[in-house]
Amino acid sequence: MGKLGKKARKFAKKNLQSVEKRNRKLKPFFKKKFAKRNERHQVGDEEKKKVEQQPKKRCQEEEFQDISIDAVFSKDDDEVLRDCDSDSDGYLDEDSAVVNGTEGEIGDAEMSMQSKESLSELKKQKKKLAKLNEKLVDEADSNIMKHKVLSGSVLSTCCDLVDEKQSVQALISLLNWYRAACHYGHEPSGIPRPDIYYDIEDSETFAKVMIFVLQKADHTFRSILGLSDSSTKEKILKLKNNPKWDSLKPLVKSFVRSTLHLVKQAADLEIIVFALTQLRVSIVFLAAFPDLLKKLIKISVHLWVTGEETLSQQAFLILKDISMVFNSECFDTCLINMYKAFLHDCDIPKANSEQRLPFLRDSLVELCSQDMQKSYTKASVSITQLAKLLKMALTTKNKEAVEKIHSGQYTNCVDLWVNFIAANVQDCDLQPLLYTIVQVINGVAQLIIGPRYLLLRVKCIQWLNHLSRTSGIFIPIASLVLDMLEYKTTNDGEKQEQKLEAVSTVKLPKNWLKSQNFQEQCVFSVVELLAVHFAQWSFHISFPDLATIPVMRLKKFHERSTMEGLKRVVKRFIEQVESNIEFVQRKRDDVTFSPNDQQSADTFMQLEKQNTNAPYTQYYHSIIDKALGTKKKKKRVTAPKAEIPLELA
Repeated sequence: MGKLGKKARKFAKKNLQSVEKRNRKLKPFFKKKFAKRNERHQVGDEEKKKVEQQPKKRCQEEEFQDISIDAVFSKDDDEVLRDCDSDSDGYLDEDSAVVNGTEGEIGDAEMSMQSKESLSELKKQKKKLAKLNEKLVDEADSNIMKHKVLSGSVLSTCCDLVDEKQSVQALISLLNWYRAACHYGHEPSGIPRPDIYYDIEDSETFAKVMIFVLQKADHTFRSILGLSDSSTKEKILKLKNNPKWDSLKPLVKSFVRSTLHLVKQAADLEIIVFALTQLRVSIVFLAAFPDLLKKLIKISVHLWVTGEETLSQQAFLILKDISMVFNSECFDTCLINMYKAFLHDCDIPKANSEQRLPFLRDSLVELCSQDMQKSYTKASVSITQLAKLLKMALTTKNKEAVEKIHSGQYTNCVDLWVNFIAANVQDCDLQPLLYTIVQVINGVAQLIIGPRYLLLRVKCIQWLNHLSRTSGIFIPIASLVLDMLEYKTTNDGEKQEQKLEAVSTVKLPKNWLKSQNFQEQCVFSVVELLAVHFAQWSFHISFPDLATIPVMRLKKFHERSTMEGLKRVVKRFIEQVESNIEFVQRKRDDVTFSPNDQQSADTFMQLEKQNTNAPYTQYYHSIIDKALGTKKKKKRVTAPKAEIPLELA
């Protein structure tokens, strides 16, 4: 073939020279004629390609880099808490009541005179008085301040005046000493030095003034203003036209400021809890002080996340009351900042995370349940963000994208919305959220199928069981559970002793896969999860169809397994399920309605369902009690042989 090609080319050159000459002449002509047109087309095509290709690359990069779970809400939602004032107003003027009264009378006289001459005379008199005061201060030593010491006798006198006569003057003195006690040791440097130095005689008087003001301040404010304990924020806002409020407003502000400073700076847990408890009663007064309200939200969110159990509970009660009293203004602020603080805390490993994170989650669920309309919107945005992250991990299979799915932020965010939906699905229409979160959980469970992610798969199945039980909707989980029986391990004789500290909460180390403990936990997890799933539908008319295939796969595992302990557990479970299949099948054979009669199918075996002595029901309770017992033992005793925890942190 090669020789024929050469001969053909030689023949063409010899005999077809005229054709080649003609082509050589026409080639430059066509080049000149169509050069400009071709250049235009090429430039246009290149620009189109750039416009089509570059944005796609940017979108992919931005999706991969910028998608964050805690950035689902706008940045302006939590910026309101950053502009809170942090300094105090200083001490109250103890002559303010008299001065305010005289100034009010003078103001009325000015309005009645309505003449420019009287106004000018008053201004001249004020200037003269100011000059005289300056001279008196200069003649006296200006560096010497008045020293006021609070003794026990003075304190008891002031307390009696406030209790019996609601004396404003005595209350002002107590609030000044209370402010001095709250700022003891850390007076803000930005406040000008007062002319009067407030001191407290001893520690006993120090404690009494703090306790009295915290306990009696709110009651005294309400008594002077004529307000009841059930006053709303609207009543507080209407006090602007009340002359009593003008004189009492600085006192309320001073009390709230001093208490917030005490809560923020105190080191004693009992003092902080007591101060928050008493401040919670006066939350309604914060309607007149929006800056202090924002500051209280900020401090409470911080204490809710970082505080001890009692302090965290009290801080949450503050946030809950704020969201109820100031629903339209502050519910979104409380929810968004608590949500972001919760996700931030999930990434910080702590010793008590197993007990702390469920409390934070349940608190958020309780807050969300107060306003379902707003919470539904926030939940929808957050779950959509979770779905986007999962889609990116499934399509790209990028290592960093997969790690985001397996992070504590992602799993705890899913856990939060699962519990929110489960708590409210019976009372509200949450079917769209339920459908989306089920799809997300199935995607997380199937993202990486491997034995090292046993804990994450178990947690996903627990979420699905929880949603199915609370919503009453069938969610298939048998295939996800039975796949765990196919995990390959080493020889049955290997049983290693491991320490629990070495086990990750999401991803198991490779040496665990070589232990006999791992295979035992796989089988025990399968039995426990299937027992929970079957317990929900054990009296349903379709139970025989539901349990047939899982029983067949369990029998195959029982045949090939060589571990006697596991075979006994699996065999007992198979026997209990088969006996319940026969029981339901006998009842189903006696019915007279057709399969299309949905109403009759739903009422099938309702009387038997109420019987707690049914064989499978008793077996299910024994399985659950045993699982709870082993978890309690893990918390109380550190055994030499580690158990794989079935719950994520």
